[in-house]
Amino acid sequence: MRFNSANRLGSLLTLLALLSPLTVIDKAHAQYVHTDGTQIVDGNGDPIHLNGINLGNWLLWEGYLMMGDFNYRTHTQFLNSLAATFGSMAQAKEFEHQWRLNYVTEREIADLKSLGFNTVRVPFHYNLFWENGQLSDQGFQYFDRLIDYCRTHGLFVLLDMHAAPGYQNPGDHSDNIDSNAGQPRDSVKFWDGSNVQIASQVWRHIADRYKNEPVVWGYDLINEPVPQAGREYELLPSLIAMRDAIREVDDNHAIIAEGSWWGSDMQKIDWTDSATQTNTGISARWDHNLVYQTHHYVFGNTAWIVDLYPRADITNAMGVPMILGEYGEDNNDIIRQLTDWSVDNIAGQFPWSFKKMSHDRTLWTIAPNSIYSQVVNYINHGGTPPANAYTGMIDFAQNHIGNGASNVSWHQGFYDAIKNSGESTPPPAGCDSAAAQAVGRVEAENYCAMSGIQLEDTSDNGGGQNVGWTDSGDWLDYRVDAPQDGEYTLTYRVASTANTGQLRLLANSAQAADTSLPNTGGWQSWQSVSTSVNLSAGTQTLRLQVAGPGFNLNWFELAVGGGEEEPADPTPPPSGTLADGEYQIRNLASGLLLGVANNATSNGGNVIQGGSQSWQVTTLSNGNYRIENSYSGLALDVQDVSSSNGANIQQWEYGGGDNQHWVVEPVSDNRFRILSAMSGKSLDVQDGTSSAGGNIQQWTYHGNDNQLWLFEN
Repeated sequence: MRFNSANRLGSLLTLLALLSPLTVIDKAHAQYVHTDGTQIVDGNGDPIHLNGINLGNWLLWEGYLMMGDFNYRTHTQFLNSLAATFGSMAQAKEFEHQWRLNYVTEREIADLKSLGFNTVRVPFHYNLFWENGQLSDQGFQYFDRLIDYCRTHGLFVLLDMHAAPGYQNPGDHSDNIDSNAGQPRDSVKFWDGSNVQIASQVWRHIADRYKNEPVVWGYDLINEPVPQAGREYELLPSLIAMRDAIREVDDNHAIIAEGSWWGSDMQKIDWTDSATQTNTGISARWDHNLVYQTHHYVFGNTAWIVDLYPRADITNAMGVPMILGEYGEDNNDIIRQLTDWSVDNIAGQFPWSFKKMSHDRTLWTIAPNSIYSQVVNYINHGGTPPANAYTGMIDFAQNHIGNGASNVSWHQGFYDAIKNSGESTPPPAGCDSAAAQAVGRVEAENYCAMSGIQLEDTSDNGGGQNVGWTDSGDWLDYRVDAPQDGEYTLTYRVASTANTGQLRLLANSAQAADTSLPNTGGWQSWQSVSTSVNLSAGTQTLRLQVAGPGFNLNWFELAVGGGEEEPADPTPPPSGTLADGEYQIRNLASGLLLGVANNATSNGGNVIQGGSQSWQVTTLSNGNYRIENSYSGLALDVQDVSSSNGANIQQWEYGGGDNQHWVVEPVSDNRFRILSAMSGKSLDVQDGTSSAGGNIQQWTYHGNDNQLWLFEN
């Protein structure tokens, strides 16, 4: 809602009344974390640095973490997609509940404590405490469990309203179902109607429950506020309104306020700033126990790091501690710089985030299993819902998302980037506590730890996923129980387009076997390669180390006295004249599939490498080909009907022009070049990049691998 001068005057009167008896309030803080100038201190008044981390994707899902892509999708939209998949909203809600019970358990909190963290930030959705127009106690079951775990292991808790009523920003992480990938600011309605009042009631409800709980150290009022353009100065009065509601029941805990514009603009909440004073009527400190919070993501731009520093100057001038509430999603060198600066200059830092689905800029990555991947594919592309989707997803939530599960892997590099530089605590023993797998066939994705590994869906017999994009130095660990001493037959199921691949097997850190891997003719053309290895009896950790890059791995198998019968290889990729049909088109250089950015279905969608899309290839009467995206139905098209080198490739409704017709010619074996029938130029990965998202253009054919393509069906 908008705040008039009467609202501001009321807030100021409340402010003066609260600030006058400071000695009484300070005495009440004796057992609670609180502020002292620009420092945060413990219950004894001793300064503490908050070495924290975010519990992201626990109580509020984020689309990129649940779907493994970067398309716009909110918590509610994903929940609705699950309901459509399962055929029942009640079942979708049960999956949500099981996720919340198993994503953060006492194991995770004990692990974080062992790593040197002393606090966690807890993003939550306001609707855990507001339902059908009234307050609800639903969310307390999750908060109470977490607080008990943190009390046991000695961590503090910061509660963060990450999704507020009416949406406080246009991002999917605020559950803004009125927004989209363009993030329009007019979708932000937190400051309209009764939304600020509802948020205030929710905060009062939470504060009333935890007013005497010293494990909770503060209330983070709203995450990353982005008011509509021209309404930025409504932020500070709304923060005061929520603070006023909390102070009706709780004087013990800190109030945490984030800057405007995704938490980066501290000027809009600086009561010493003349523009803020003029537009809000607020010119004095507005709480006795106040912390300001900023967020900072630089997306690889090291020059942007220094933009963070002046924010501390603003808060220092106000006499308020500042914390860095979110940072990360970047390379480890940049994250390390932000960590070091925070340790040296402000009161604390909270990297994003402790655990993620699919993505690896985190401490622990959850790899999706086959049923989860099938559900994601159904949500993206439709068709027939996977059989047993509900029971499979409940099993996934109960048995495959907690630390110690075989598909949850550890990232030492991320930990090295976020730990306090003085910490030398080793990571939790991931494989030591993992359940041992019996000798036999072991799916590659069922590792207990890994470094540098990525997964993709496989077309090999049995389906599921394979390990891909291997680089020298990558590794995977498996906990295996060998029944006896002696010789075993070790079989790898591999696919490759080069002869550079090599795998080294280590058993309990000792080198056991080196195996060279063949060029199978395609990234989904699978062959089995066997060798012999000697193993000792008992449970042990086997490490598969990439000694030579450039191959995919679907599974490996250990057998006493010989393995199972090798399965028949699938139909090899075509060579010679290409038959009509549906294909995945893979670039020879990068190993990535031809796709459309963001799975777009509109004219002009940009064609890139990366993803898992298919294309329908149809022969024309003159022997050329029409190539259409199976998901969107739109044709591969040279933008602007251009004949120039560098012309972009897009998708567009088929119109029959030569800029949508293609010559597909075999070069050698199963490798093809794809030439525009209009320009004669080749489909080309721009700059020869091997990165997912690399742009596709046309360029004069020169025969390099970034212009060669494999057709797989």
